[in-house]
Amino acid sequence: MVSPTRETNPNQTQGPLVQGRLSSVDRQVNELLSLAESVAKSKASVLIFGEYGTGKRSLARFIHEKSARNVRPFGIMNCRETALGDQEALFKSLQEQAIGSTLILAEVWKLSPVVQVRLLDLLQSGADIRIVATSSRSLSNLVRNGDFREELFYRLNVVNLKIPSLQERLGDIEAYARAIVSRFAAEQGRPGLQLSEEAVCLLNSHRWPGNIRELESVCERAVLLSQGPEIRARDIQFQVAQEAKVASETSSTAWKPGRTLDEIERNVILEALKHFGGNRTHTAKALGISIRTLRNKLAEFRVMGIRA
Repeated sequence: MVSPTRETNPNQTQGPLVQGRLSSVDRQVNELLSLAESVAKSKASVLIFGEYGTGKRSLARFIHEKSARNVRPFGIMNCRETALGDQEALFKSLQEQAIGSTLILAEVWKLSPVVQVRLLDLLQSGADIRIVATSSRSLSNLVRNGDFREELFYRLNVVNLKIPSLQERLGDIEAYARAIVSRFAAEQGRPGLQLSEEAVCLLNSHRWPGNIRELESVCERAVLLSQGPEIRARDIQFQVAQEAKVASETSSTAWKPGRTLDEIERNVILEALKHFGGNRTHTAKALGISIRTLRNKLAEFRVMGIRA
C-alpha cells in the first residue's frame, strides 16, 4: 500500500527561508509574497512556476499557512519522484484526506495521463480541496506538444505565480547563505560560525544554476570543511554538473529577453572579480576601466544588497 505524503512543518523545507519564514531583500520577490498572501485568502487554484530549487514548494506552503485552511495539515505529492504506477493510489489517498485543506502537487508536469484525468474530475466536482501546483517546466508548451491536458492546464492556471531564479535576485544570496550557515553550524555544535567577506564575494560571483538548493548544499559543505571562527573562500566548493557550468558561463553575459544592459554589465564585473580572486586592480585593468570606476560600480552593487 502506498503511504500518503503529508507534511505539517513548513520549517522542514528548502527554499527562500530565513529563520523558518519566507524572506527576501529583493523587491520583486517581496511583491510576489504580497500577492501570494492575498491569493491565499481565496479558494482559487494556484500554479507556481520556477526553476528547480527556487523554493516553489516553500511558496505553496506559504499560501496554505496564510489561508483559512491552515487549521488542517496540507497534503503533498511529488509527481516527479512518485513512480507513475504509484501515482493513482497516492493521489486517491491524499484526495480523501485533503477535504477542507490544501493539496500541493509538486512538479505537476510529471503527472501521469490517468491521474491528470482524476485531477480534472476533482477540480470539476466542486470538492472542498484547494489545489496548489508547482512546475519547473512550461505547461503551455506541454499542452502544445500534447503531453498535458489543455483543460486541466486552464483549471490549474487560475492564478499564476512565477518565482525568479536566484541569479535574478542576487541580493538574497548573502542573507540566505548566512541563515543556512547558521543553521548547519548549530547542528554541528559550532554556533557563531560566520562567513568571511571573501567567502561572501565568492558566493555572489557564482551563477547558481541549482538556485537555493545548490546554495544550501555549498554552504553545508563549507561548514564541514571550515576551521576556525570563519568560513573562508577556500572552504567554498562548487560541484556543478559540467554541462550546467558551461551553459552558465556561456550565457551569463549574453543578452536574452528580459535581461538589461545593467545586468549584463554586473555579471561581467562579478565574473572578472571572481577570475582575479577579488583583486580589484587586476580586474579594472582587464575590463579597461579605472579602479575608481570599479569602486563606484561595486558601491552601487552594495546598495542593491550585492557584496563583491
